[in-house]
Amino acid sequence: MTFSDEQRTYFDLLAEIGHTKHIGGLAATARLVELIDPRAGDEVLDVGCGVGIGPVFLAKEFGCRVMGVDITPRMIERAQERAGRHEVSELVDFSVSDMHDLPFEDNSFNSAIAESVLTFSQNKTAVIEELARVVQPGGMIAFTEAIWVRVPPGDKRDFMARASGMPAGILTHEEWQAVLAESPLEDIVTESHAITAREESKSQYGRIQPVDYLRTIPGFFRVISQSRFRKVFRTAAGSMPRDYYDYIGYGIYGGRVSSNQPPVASSH
Repeated sequence: MTFSDEQRTYFDLLAEIGHTKHIGGLAATARLVELIDPRAGDEVLDVGCGVGIGPVFLAKEFGCRVMGVDITPRMIERAQERAGRHEVSELVDFSVSDMHDLPFEDNSFNSAIAESVLTFSQNKTAVIEELARVVQPGGMIAFTEAIWVRVPPGDKRDFMARASGMPAGILTHEEWQAVLAESPLEDIVTESHAITAREESKSQYGRIQPVDYLRTIPGFFRVISQSRFRKVFRTAAGSMPRDYYDYIGYGIYGGRVSSNQPPVASSH
């Protein structure tokens, strides 16, 4: 998968700070967990795991064995550090991997999740097919993405997508429904959620412990001291329209891997 320089800089910025976020925060994560219904000992795949917030949460709360993959090496370093701090390294593994070509055998996992990741792919159906390949028949795949609940006019749409860290663009709920309709999944779930600034702030804070936020402070100062990060940071943190949450929300999507699904061609 190829990223633009702008996207790669944005990912490096988040990794340096040591924090990743997605629209919907804890509420979105909780809904994904409800859909995959993890049990102790389950093998769960977290695609685009960032700094490891999701894998650590699943390991601590449910006793799952979690494989987190991300395409940014610095993210994986941060994720490994987080797993060590939270004493779940024996339950969590990480790999620098591309979601379009996962380095796992067929039927390796009981379920899979992704949080604000598929939006970066130009071939979202192919990603879902690859996830279906590595998840066992009957297993659930669930992911959350930022969506337009109301499409902004003109240049505002492009600016808001970039400021949200998604320069490739944000889809509407209907567009994601079309993606799922072309996928090999069954028992498909598609949900659209509007949010307010207050709800989003509360839900973001609830994802991690206060001590983890304190750990981001040194990374924040490293970021603003480096010229390559400053422009991206200013775009992401400043000049956000006051009516931002009139337009943006999040969607919950997924489905079950069919027991009758024909084998997906794979080099693994």
